[in-house]
Amino acid sequence: MFIHEIINQAPEGHVAIDGEAKVTYGELRKIVSLYRNRLYEMGVRKGCRVGLYSANRPEFIYVHLAVMSLGAVIIPINNSLVDREVDYILKDAEALLLVTDTDLTVSVPAVDIHDLDFQARERKAPEAPPFPEALTEDDVCAFVYTSGTTGSPKGAMLTHKNFVRNVEQFTRMVIFKPEDKILCVLPMFHCYGLTTVIHAGLMHGSTIVIVRTKNPTEIINAIVEHGITIAIMVPPMYNLLARRGEPAVMKTVHDFISGGAPIPQPVAQAFFDRFHHPVREGYGLTEASPVVSVLPSDRLKYLTVGPAIPGVEVKIATEKEGPYQPGTVGELMVRGDNVMKGYWHREEETKKVLEPDGWLHTGDLAYMDEDRFIYIVDRLKDLIIVNGENIYPGEVEDCIYEVEGVYECAVIGHPDPLRGQVVWAYVVMKDGYEFDEARIRKYLSRNLAGYKIPRRFIPMDALPKNASGKILKRALRDK
Repeated sequence: MFIHEIINQAPEGHVAIDGEAKVTYGELRKIVSLYRNRLYEMGVRKGCRVGLYSANRPEFIYVHLAVMSLGAVIIPINNSLVDREVDYILKDAEALLLVTDTDLTVSVPAVDIHDLDFQARERKAPEAPPFPEALTEDDVCAFVYTSGTTGSPKGAMLTHKNFVRNVEQFTRMVIFKPEDKILCVLPMFHCYGLTTVIHAGLMHGSTIVIVRTKNPTEIINAIVEHGITIAIMVPPMYNLLARRGEPAVMKTVHDFISGGAPIPQPVAQAFFDRFHHPVREGYGLTEASPVVSVLPSDRLKYLTVGPAIPGVEVKIATEKEGPYQPGTVGELMVRGDNVMKGYWHREEETKKVLEPDGWLHTGDLAYMDEDRFIYIVDRLKDLIIVNGENIYPGEVEDCIYEVEGVYECAVIGHPDPLRGQVVWAYVVMKDGYEFDEARIRKYLSRNLAGYKIPRRFIPMDALPKNASGKILKRALRDK
């Protein structure tokens, strides 16, 4: 199956998209056909790269599917990036065209997504030819650019097979049915939202409810109004809902999925205490399309992202020889049909992360237990070394989160001429709580070894985040 074909199986009258507009599967198929005709008329052909810069909206889905149905390559772009950053991606990808909902100054021709919608529906463009016969599932259909937290963004080349298989793998763990209403609050440009919400929902004939806000009250209202059954979000959203939501309004939801970043144990516990419903944490990365693991609903454990989803292999690479010993920390490696083809025009970078036998280096430190459940310790690059001692920021952060009144925190390593690095912590307090360094230190001193306790605590009004809600530690280091 090719990824653009996922909309072909649902009944015509069943609702595919809801929210600000209601679109049936029959209407969706017709609109995508009109879009592909207009894009073909504009010069989009097999192998062409087309940028897509847009907030969550039905038109995003139309462009996304239409471009791939022509055998071209879609480039979903983070819509919080500024003109210069967008232009870097377009130049790097050698893009033919940008479809955008914002007026941007870039070096390639740009078309407003609203104008494209009008032209596609109102202009009778010539019928575009069928999907190119020469293409296979192993051909690239998307460049998904990494967030660039470790230098310039790189375009992960994802194929039709990558996307289709990853949906099949993911939905064997999280069951989607036609009667399900899927909350679409994650950014569509992000691989997490694209696979687990858009592709998974459409492949199984479910209804995608588009919500453009991150305001917890409006998210709750959407859950109630539309009878949401599957909510897929990032940890900060669960943190907000744990503080503001009422248990009765969540009664329609049978699966709460979290990803994009580790969910702190106190946040998961607070959510469970309030709604009597567990959050099933998952793990993934863009280079794996992105889902690697999900916590099963029938084997709940805290602090783990679950076992690898069916069809995905994982292993922990350690310096020790012999069989893996549960609990041993090393780099998490991934292999499967979901692993990218490589980075666009980055042969050397590709060689660093992709082994000849298909194993992908994730750059994440982790260990597995006896049941092969994965426990993410930290990013390899975030590891802090003080006087030769390894410190995992996630462990320190989890402890800080346990202090009453702490809303969010981030721990980083700060250069130090004597020790190599020292630990710094940035802390955001909940409304009504004063920042009290002495109280935080006292709690940590009872629960952590002395060398792990941050040298400095910096109070913050908010932590820098990217569009998907992940805390940007690089921005804190740059400060």
